[in-house]
Amino acid sequence: MNPSLTKNDILRLIKQRDKSIVFRKPKKSSKSSPVWEHFCIIVVNDIEQAFVCCDHCKELLVYRQRDGTTSMTKHKRSCHASLTSSSSCSDGQLTVTEYFTSSKSPNVSKRIKDKIKLACTEFTALDCRPFELVTGEGFLKMAQSIFDAGRCFSHLSNINVKELIPSPITISRNIDHLYEEKKVDLLNLCSRMRSYCIICDFWTEKFTGLSYCGLALRHVTKDFKLLNYILGCFLFDSESQSASNIRAFVDSQLLSFGLVLNSNIFVVTDNENKMRAAFKEQCIRVGCSIHFVNKQLEHSFTSLEIDKQPVNCDKAQCLFGHTKRIVTHVRRSHRQIKLKRKLQLYSNTRFNCAFYMLGVFFDVYDELPGVINKNLIDSLASIDKDLLEELCVFLKLFDQAIIQLSDEDKPTIHQVIPIRQLLINHCEVKYDDSDGLKAIKYFLGERIKSIWIPQDQHYMSTLLHPSLKHFHIAPHEQSKAIKLVKQELLKRTSIPVVVAATDSKTGTSTTSSTFNTSTPVTSNDLLGRCFDQPQPVVKLANELDDYMVLETQLHETDDVLLFWKENAKTFPVLSSIVRDLFAIPASNTSVE
Repeated sequence: MNPSLTKNDILRLIKQRDKSIVFRKPKKSSKSSPVWEHFCIIVVNDIEQAFVCCDHCKELLVYRQRDGTTSMTKHKRSCHASLTSSSSCSDGQLTVTEYFTSSKSPNVSKRIKDKIKLACTEFTALDCRPFELVTGEGFLKMAQSIFDAGRCFSHLSNINVKELIPSPITISRNIDHLYEEKKVDLLNLCSRMRSYCIICDFWTEKFTGLSYCGLALRHVTKDFKLLNYILGCFLFDSESQSASNIRAFVDSQLLSFGLVLNSNIFVVTDNENKMRAAFKEQCIRVGCSIHFVNKQLEHSFTSLEIDKQPVNCDKAQCLFGHTKRIVTHVRRSHRQIKLKRKLQLYSNTRFNCAFYMLGVFFDVYDELPGVINKNLIDSLASIDKDLLEELCVFLKLFDQAIIQLSDEDKPTIHQVIPIRQLLINHCEVKYDDSDGLKAIKYFLGERIKSIWIPQDQHYMSTLLHPSLKHFHIAPHEQSKAIKLVKQELLKRTSIPVVVAATDSKTGTSTTSSTFNTSTPVTSNDLLGRCFDQPQPVVKLANELDDYMVLETQLHETDDVLLFWKENAKTFPVLSSIVRDLFAIPASNTSVE
């Protein structure tokens, strides 16, 4: 052990409850300062460190014998004052309310609420911060910490909040310590995980030309809680973005967290050929569903042909081109302050933003003649407002689908097949549709059917949602899903031959094992050697059958993982499949 440890090293040993660290009182003498009654010396492996620990607040202070006990005395005064200024802290005894928190929220007076509302408003205005900042998890934790600190002071105390808030330099120095602490926790978690999903995405920064790789981790715990972690955004410094370089780079970054891809680990990426090639082996690649949708929408509005086939969406593409031209001009001329809504452009990487461009454009359509020049009047006149309205109404469902599949806080893999079928049904042509809308519907409907092909994981996860297992939205897909789940059950059954039996008294299903002990008889006849060998008939436990007849119905806001947590003992193998599958997101947008 290094005889001189840093403060961070000692804090880490304390957190890990290392047996090598000891808190020791110094030997008393006639010259000893009374302040030592409130402090202990830090000893590691019988070597005294240059730190002492306060007995009351457990704060570590730097101590060297030549410097004396002045700093300890100052700390003792401030620490003692905070302990005695409130009745809840007096005599060093905790009250009942500090052990047990009331389930009822206390009534906060309107005066206090108004005061906090004013403070938050001034905070966002004076510091030019977004309004949503006050709802962020980090802000709420900080506010709660300051509120808790205030409990140790009486209402008569005159405390300047600047004494509580650390300086920016202190915060910046603490970032690395916090990162290392959280990374250690994540490494410990990764070492215990046997099943998880990696989300991967690559992109190139337009102005610098630098490429980056984003990696995220999703895992469902034994307690059926969904965990999301952003592993990092890493500078991609390989020579080229070839499939082999991408895979080698991702493997090296995952290895730093103790994670190794294998044939049981899922990886979610976009559907570009290089990503397909990079993750075709030693993992199970699942394609991003939103990438499928965005690409087909982009082709319908911007491509003349795809896969050597004409797109035939001329009217919609003409309207889209004129709209984009006008929006670009108005934004550059800074004349949109005269409009009731701000015009928006879309990102090439996220084509669903085009929905907002068309929607806002339609809302301010009648105001545009007053903000565009003569050169764009013809473009505005060329736009069919009726077709524009039809497209806005039609694309709204696509926008809702993309938002729902992008949810990061709950499982989404089971939604892919139902939403895909919903979009296919939405693309069915109606007799009163305009020609421009009919062309868009036909193209998107056929492309979604032929390009967006669900994978095995989508089928199984849909079946394992109690409100989707009967596939009413897509009846023709249920048989495949049942077959895949049965295969997965068979693969996870440790004993190859399992026969289900039902207890007549309790009505519960039990399982028993049978083995085929017969050995094949060698025949002298050539044809006899070619006969099929006797195979055991494998009968799976009744888990799937019992689950399929279960009449539980979940609502849209219900937590499907909570259902499986409550039924884990009834369906042990199915619930283990759920933990693996429901960690897979429907898209890779969490990295972005």
